[in-house]
Amino acid sequence: MEPKSYEPAGYESDLSDAEWELIKPIIYPVDARRGRGRQRDPDSARACLDTIRYVRKTGCQWSMIPKNLAPRSTAHDALSTWTGARLVAQPQRSPAHQDAFDAKKTPCPAPLSSTAKPSKAGNYRL
Repeated sequence: MEPKSYEPAGYESDLSDAEWELIKPIIYPVDARRGRGRQRDPDSARACLDTIRYVRKTGCQWSMIPKNLAPRSTAHDALSTWTGARLVAQPQRSPAHQDAFDAKKTPCPAPLSSTAKPSKAGNYRL
């Protein structure tokens, strides 16, 4: 049985072979293990990275990923793992988006204010 070889999907977001060779030792270390001691496949790691790059470049939803890319659950799990290991950076919010996000946060109401709701026991809860 011949080993599977990776075929890029043909999108602009796909990694070139030269880019993959630079990233491969970071994303897929030689001694990398996957659950229950099985070796991970470097081609699946590359497919997941291509899928993540496609989603970030096009802005499409995870549920709308084309069928010729890695499955969304696999790619999303890889993104979570790599983000947790700080291999992939979190997207940064622009200052305008951060200001809008901060403006939505409301402070906790004072215990005896009109917006605080009393519980049935008579105490005010926050």
